[in-house]
Amino acid sequence: MSGLSADPMFWYAVSLVIFLCLAFRFGRKPILKWLDGEIAKVNNELEQARKLRSEAEATLLDYKAKQKAALADAETIMIHAKDEATRLRVQAEVDLKNALARREQQAIERIRRAETEALAEVRSVAVDLAIKMARQALSEQMDNATATRLVDQAIAELPKLAAAKTKTAA
Repeated sequence: MSGLSADPMFWYAVSLVIFLCLAFRFGRKPILKWLDGEIAKVNNELEQARKLRSEAEATLLDYKAKQKAALADAETIMIHAKDEATRLRVQAEVDLKNALARREQQAIERIRRAETEALAEVRSVAVDLAIKMARQALSEQMDNATATRLVDQAIAELPKLAAAKTKTAA
């Protein structure tokens, strides 16, 4: 044994075995406690990650449901807007037709009034012209005796004309 005791590698090996025995005896509990703490931290972080994932999935499902509801609302709004646009277009067409009919009726009424006024004016001019021509013809062809006789006859007819006018007015 004396050969082994002089070898430094032997003493390194013995000191290593003693160190490992002491480390195992005194260091086992703190190391295991530390490892258990690390395992607990990792488990805690995994649990938090699972919770966060489940919350994220729930939030995702909630937002997907809200998105579907929003798309359905948007579709409903678009359908309503299309219906409203169609209704407004039809109403505008009806209003345009009615306005055109009113304008046409007003134009026809103006034309009729203008025709009536034109006829009255033409008649007035014709009557004035006829009276002028009659005066001229009468003045050229009539002598004083005939003119006096016609004036007397017209004066005699005035009460009959007045009575006829009152009957027509009533």
